[in-house]
Amino acid sequence: MSDAQHHVTDTKVLDEIVQRVLWLSTRIVDAANRERVTGDGVKVGGHQASSASMVSAMVALYFAHLDAPDKVSVKPHASPVFHAIQYLLGNLDRSYLTRLR
Repeated sequence: MSDAQHHVTDTKVLDEIVQRVLWLSTRIVDAANRERVTGDGVKVGGHQASSASMVSAMVALYFAHLDAPDKVSVKPHASPVFHAIQYLLGNLDRSYLTRLR
């Protein structure tokens, strides 16, 4: 997040961000499971439910509470949520959304 951190306080806006992050994180997992060539057919993308369980909490943290110097440890199964949030914040290039898992 930039040094000029702006916290979102409007719950309707936060709900809209939650929906966008949920969609993006689900798409990240789907791309890894269905589109990524692994050579041996093993799925590499994880489970949507593991990410979905963390969306509201992580959106609240990243968009309403954290400041630039704050750090958060993210459980590995929620990494698609973290990547989706970083993309929406402008910290992650879109091309990574189909390459990370």
